[in-house]
Order: sequence, then C-alpha cells, then structure tokens
Amino acid sequence: MRVFLTACVIAIVIGLAGAYVLNLYQQPVSVAFSTSGVRI
Repeated sequence: MRVFLTACVIAIVIGLAGAYVLNLYQQPVSVAFSTSGVRI
C-alpha cells in the first residue's frame, strides 16, 4: 500500500510540474496569432 501511495504522490508532483512548465510557454492570443504586417 505504501508503494501505491508513493506512486500517486509522484504522479501528482510530475503533473503539477508539467502544468507549471507549460504555463511558462503559453502566449496570449494577441501575441500568438498576431497579424500585424500581413495582408489578409
């Protein structure tokens, strides 16, 4: 049972770390899909 709880805690920590890293790379829509200088 102790191994299972340890695995759950590790999975939660890895998930939170991944969410934090992905949040650092996220850009606002105005920057990510900028159309300045492009003729549409």
